[in-house]
Amino acid sequence: MTGLFITATDTEVGKTVITGAIAAALYARGVKVAVMKPVASGGIYNNHGRLISEDADFLMKAALIPEEQRSLVNPVCLEPALTPAVAAQVSGVVIDVAQVLSAYRTLAAAYDVVLVEGVGGITAPIWENYLVADLMRDLGLPALVVARPDLGTINHTVLTAAYAREQQLPIAGVIMNKWDHKGSVLQTGNLYYIERLTQLSVLGKFPYDPAVTAQAGLHATLVYLAEKYLDMRTIAALAGGVKQ
Repeated sequence: MTGLFITATDTEVGKTVITGAIAAALYARGVKVAVMKPVASGGIYNNHGRLISEDADFLMKAALIPEEQRSLVNPVCLEPALTPAVAAQVSGVVIDVAQVLSAYRTLAAAYDVVLVEGVGGITAPIWENYLVADLMRDLGLPALVVARPDLGTINHTVLTAAYAREQQLPIAGVIMNKWDHKGSVLQTGNLYYIERLTQLSVLGKFPYDPAVTAQAGLHATLVYLAEKYLDMRTIAALAGGVKQ
């Protein structure tokens, strides 16, 4: 199987933007790329009264995935903005992990590469005792960890990498999101110690761009940002079987 699993040190770190940017850049390189948000919480109702994930919307726009594939891109969408296991319990929903894995296999059979965005951090519970880490293991994809650049990120990133190694999950690298390219001792120091303590390479320093939102889903902007601020050559190689 080819693809990447994009996780993060926490929620609201920027997994969706990074996943979308990588997807857009791979698409622009001629790769047939699919995106997936297996489980999403905090869903909203669209104009047709359907509960949808704005994260899934963003990813679909980034990779130019047609609307009819939404149920594969996002098999489980929950309304409460809570960790999925709790959101499901509150909503009276049973999360069928087998259904999620089946949706992934369908995408993997139809596309060259599948980029899977996790939910929350690596230990977030999806259903009962089934964690994001368990989904990562079941999919068998190398992972990228999206991290914040500010104070506290060393601890969060090192702990995420350590837990992944304890669980024998392959982590391929780290991407710093919301990076201030004016530079600061705080950010550069954080980057130095993240690489030193995790023994992982930082494969990009992605800036914050307020124009890039789930509502906008600017494909061309994402391509530009990914090619400029991410090591797309390495990331494409990690995804496997894709054009570099």
